[in-house]
Amino acid sequence: MKAEMAVLGTCLHDSRVALDTRVVPDYFGSALHRELFSLIRAEADAGRIVDVVTLSVGGQIESFGGAPYINDLLAHANIERFSHYEALLIEEWQKRAVRSMCIQASAEEWPADRIIGEAARIGSVSIQKAKPVSELVEPLKQAPFVEEKEVQRPITGIKKLDETLGGFQEGELTFIAARPSMGKTDVMLHFARMASESGCLPVIFSIEMSAGALTRRLLAAAGRLNRAKLRNPYKLFDETNRKNWPHVIREVSGLSLYVSDQPAVTVPDMRASLRRLSLDHPEARPVVFIDYLGLITPPHFFDGNTAAQVAAVSRSLKALAKDFSCPVICLAQLSRAVETRANKRPMLSDVRDSGSVEQDADVMLFLYREAYYTKEAGDERLEIIVAKNRNGPTGFVTVTYVKESGVLIDHERESAV
Repeated sequence: MKAEMAVLGTCLHDSRVALDTRVVPDYFGSALHRELFSLIRAEADAGRIVDVVTLSVGGQIESFGGAPYINDLLAHANIERFSHYEALLIEEWQKRAVRSMCIQASAEEWPADRIIGEAARIGSVSIQKAKPVSELVEPLKQAPFVEEKEVQRPITGIKKLDETLGGFQEGELTFIAARPSMGKTDVMLHFARMASESGCLPVIFSIEMSAGALTRRLLAAAGRLNRAKLRNPYKLFDETNRKNWPHVIREVSGLSLYVSDQPAVTVPDMRASLRRLSLDHPEARPVVFIDYLGLITPPHFFDGNTAAQVAAVSRSLKALAKDFSCPVICLAQLSRAVETRANKRPMLSDVRDSGSVEQDADVMLFLYREAYYTKEAGDERLEIIVAKNRNGPTGFVTVTYVKESGVLIDHERESAV
């Protein structure tokens, strides 16, 4: 309660402070404090102040405990210590919120996933103190003189693409966008396999495709098998396929790769799953793959405003990448505008539903196959276009894409081995 009085007292001393805090009315335990803070913030937003005089003139002071109580709040004011008061108030709210959640979860018999997700949401609220640059440069003082321990980083397995991106970076959000049936899922699975082989922990949230269907795609790529044969291996496999099958099973089974095909998944659901996996594998570095952006359930539906929904999800994905300090790679659809141009190679403006995707992304990759439009037989070229790279160059690389098996072949990398 003292923290609430100190926050309110400081806001009464200088109403502008109420506009610069992450504290919201719901964080106050006292109904009177919630109402007073809401009034201070509303008045400050309108350019007005709230103090003993304005409350008295407005006839509201008695409803807030009278002049003696307002003066008592003011006695707790201290702008220099305000950030400390904020942190204490939020900590008190978190304790109340967790207790309330536990009671509700017990009464309603919540599943474990919902409990973990709600606890993570409550725990994620914090006031982060800005750091001076003198503190930020401290770890870099010896960088030219001491060899840095090599960080385990997921690679793409495509030589020129890894040179351009430096692999997938911690805390960065990458979108892989293309028109339907261009090969997005196969590219994602290729990157996930490479992440596993580089010692990371890839986690795929597959909203469009079942875990079983993804597994068959992984097996087809590993065995370089025509996917059509996996519809009925007993009838369609030849003797060579049967002979190689145990090796293919061992190869895919050996991948440290996890798949969640939960429908109607939200970003908090992903957070909960990722947190559990991180607890089970504390030494592993997670890499998140999502198929795909348009199918993630938004936190709100914004009266049917699809662009606003996608923007909210995109911001949440960026926060997920930062909070878990891991790469997040999400598939996305391109709009039909691509089809109307003579040159159908995608551009940043083609990302479907929201320009905020381009803004939130650290890396934007587009996929383009000439054969998709010309239907040329035997043309297996796939361009991976780096349209945006916040921390490096842009450009494109070309690989061979065998659509029947989902295999990506980087001839430059293979010749270098």
